[in-house]
Amino acid sequence: MGRARGALAASVMVVIVASARSAVAAPCDALGADGQTESIPILWVENGDTQEPLLKRIGKKLIQTAGARVRIVYRNRPTCELADNFYGGRSLATVANRPIRYIPEDPAFDPITSAAPTCESPAAAPTLDLAIGATFLSSCPTLPAKPADVAVVNGPNQAYGFIVNKASSQVAITAEEGYLAFGFTGGTGQATPWLDQNLRFIRGLTASTTLTMAAAIGLTAGQMKAAVPSQTSLVLLSSVSTASSTEAAIGVLGTELYDQNRSQAKLLAFRTFQQRYAYFPDSSSSSFDKQNVRDGHYLPWSPTPYLFEATGGAPSKPAVRRVFDLLTGTTTEADVEGLESVVASGLIPQCAMKVQRAFDGGDLSLFDPPEPCECFFEASVPNGATSCASCTSDATCGAGRCRHGYCEAR
Repeated sequence: MGRARGALAASVMVVIVASARSAVAAPCDALGADGQTESIPILWVENGDTQEPLLKRIGKKLIQTAGARVRIVYRNRPTCELADNFYGGRSLATVANRPIRYIPEDPAFDPITSAAPTCESPAAAPTLDLAIGATFLSSCPTLPAKPADVAVVNGPNQAYGFIVNKASSQVAITAEEGYLAFGFTGGTGQATPWLDQNLRFIRGLTASTTLTMAAAIGLTAGQMKAAVPSQTSLVLLSSVSTASSTEAAIGVLGTELYDQNRSQAKLLAFRTFQQRYAYFPDSSSSSFDKQNVRDGHYLPWSPTPYLFEATGGAPSKPAVRRVFDLLTGTTTEADVEGLESVVASGLIPQCAMKVQRAFDGGDLSLFDPPEPCECFFEASVPNGATSCASCTSDATCGAGRCRHGYCEAR
């Protein structure tokens, strides 16, 4: 009996030790389908957390493609921090409370519901290949000078908004109300019902969400008076959806995350300064077409800057060039359509826009994309539809062009 107990204890100890070992994340440079090293190129990325859904989608396609596979390893980081890093050390070294994650080969991995597994930065920290922010870098309070070998190119556009508790009676907010609510310190604000500073929720002062929304209401990020900044956008969403007061709670959030969690919060229509009406980002509160962002009626949005080492303005590294071209719609592959990942992630490709701006909160000007994808965008959003004809070549598009499966005007 003693030997049996000893053997059982030993086997339990083996299981405990094995479980403990399996819980320790492997080094990021030793990733494979079965935990073994494979010769799969790794793309090292830092990104705003609003861009994580996009990386998870395109990353799954690239690790499972029948073509040349690429693994995306990334870390969520506020826009100004990642830009500072890319301009400076360009290192994916360990940062407290900001885990490094990777896209697995697992076919069951769901870009929406699955958390990407973590890995540990090797002793010799990898050099970043790509950084993806989510607002104009000119909004960052301080950044070192941009190195000569770095290009900053606008990727898809990201919209932002004010969210309230799902049970709130509020449906819209003006820029003036936003200024009065978030611009005053102490226990109260100056815009009913958003009077309690502890129930006003923002991200950190270097995060794109805070920078863009502050500019939209005439403040700087440092002037936003709110509760202690939320570590992540998901934490902020939870704070609003579970707030003690359904009327007083308000927060700022990227619309891409809101679109995936509409059952948890309500996005307010927004009326900017000197605008007559308030608008949702979409043509209605229940649609996903971002029509009012694309045509200039909804103002809180910014492009997502892509930072990379460049030669002649184009990415120097082939893997970066491949991913950038896929996500901007310049190229497609047999089983990787980058614009699908962009649209499915709630972002707006430049080719679907009709307006542009030069800085956060800046005036809009008309924009005529050289290779439009408006038809593709409108057909690809949730519950989307387009009157454009489908096509496989220019031959069926008359004077137009066949782009991404639809006849565009040119």
